[in-house]
Amino acid sequence: MNQCDKTPHNIALYADNEFKRGLKQLTDQDIDKRLTAIVRLFCCLHGRDTFVASYTNLLANRLLNKTSVSNDAEKMMIEKLQVECGHNTVNKIKTMFQDIIKS
Repeated sequence: MNQCDKTPHNIALYADNEFKRGLKQLTDQDIDKRLTAIVRLFCCLHGRDTFVASYTNLLANRLLNKTSVSNDAEKMMIEKLQVECGHNTVNKIKTMFQDIIKS
């Protein structure tokens, strides 16, 4: 998994696809399982910074275009990333999400 340079970006694209289409009509438990699986993959990555950068850009596009299936799932993913990365890394993502909610 870590031998390919594009793996972090591809996992971010997978997460983006899940938030756009994959999480429709799923229960909260199923959503939690899928998000946990994405975070487990993230934990194994050497290129975490690349994943966070790609995920941030894709999240910005989802928020601006309003293509996300569930804001609750977005919050859940941000919380899971915050546990794994720490507050400083996820602060930009969290602030961006809160600004869109306020507007």
